Amino acid sequence: MVAIVLVLVLVLGLLAATWFLSRPAFDESLSGAPLDGMEVLPLDSGLTFARMLVNDEVKLLIVREITGEGVQAIDVSYALQRPLQDPIVALGLNGYDGLEYVARKSTPLLVKWKELTLPLDSSSQPIAAGTNFRAHAEEVGIEGGPFLFPKLSEPTAWNAAVANRGRLDYEAELCAVPLTRLTREREAKFGYVLCNDFTDRWPLVRDVDFDKPMGTTGFADGKGGAGMLPLGPLFVVPKDSEDFYQGLTLELFLNGQLRQRSSAGLMIWTPEQIASAALEGCDQPYESAAGEIKLTDCDGIAGGTLLLTGTPDGVMFTPVTIWSPWAYLRPGDEVVLRAQWLGALVNRVE
Repeated sequence: MVAIVLVLVLVLGLLAATWFLSRPAFDESLSGAPLDGMEVLPLDSGLTFARMLVNDEVKLLIVREITGEGVQAIDVSYALQRPLQDPIVALGLNGYDGLEYVARKSTPLLVKWKELTLPLDSSSQPIAAGTNFRAHAEEVGIEGGPFLFPKLSEPTAWNAAVANRGRLDYEAELCAVPLTRLTREREAKFGYVLCNDFTDRWPLVRDVDFDKPMGTTGFADGKGGAGMLPLGPLFVVPKDSEDFYQGLTLELFLNGQLRQRSSAGLMIWTPEQIASAALEGCDQPYESAAGEIKLTDCDGIAGGTLLLTGTPDGVMFTPVTIWSPWAYLRPGDEVVLRAQWLGALVNRVE
């Protein structure tokens, strides 16, 4: 009888701890639509790109204004009278000044939100930084500073559904994207897009080996999979990269309740430092169910590669909540991620 009582006390204590640790840190709700109050970065500060899908054809846009209905944008191919689908390619062919001139002189058209798709092409394996915000490192109990891991997911659109997993968690992140090939000797300018690093915490915790470098075990499979990397609808190329993300605030809402809010400027490693660390550790093997993989080619990081810069505090995972599936995302949950200048993602769990 005593043993049964002790077990019940232990279970109730675990449930109480799970509830306490998984509660929102903010007493705020999403008021209005996710894109209310959003603005486009002024042309004097940078270019904002998007892409629409028309009859299976991708069209490149330069966004001039955000509205509740959609975006007022320039059809770049029409303005230049040449087929262009990717913003990085367009920048390489026409230069920043050339595209800024097109944005200022052309007449915009209204494109509805539902017509917008992925804002850029990114065929290279994404590279992600873990615990790159001190508050997040503290909440998950990982010491030793930032580390890297491969994000084995193909990007999906801003409004794509996310398949349910055993311990599905969100991570609001800013993705930095080099505009040209980046090597040890050659730096690159960056563009930025919102991204959500969805994670199945169960295989991550189950397979992690603390005797090996952090990120090399557990993370590839826990972080990878179909639908685990939706991107926002807007791709911004600022004139001053550091000023842009230093002033950027990331917000994530779960079913309308604020869960994450932090300045992107609190990241420990900058995008340049993340790229440098990836190149320095290019020979490091990372374990996955498919076998050992590498972060990147030692000769350089391709232009268009997504660099996930880490998430702030407010995720669902703690070492205690891993035992409770009720502490994580479930079918029907809606996750909204937004940031000024970059728009919003709206992803429902199915």
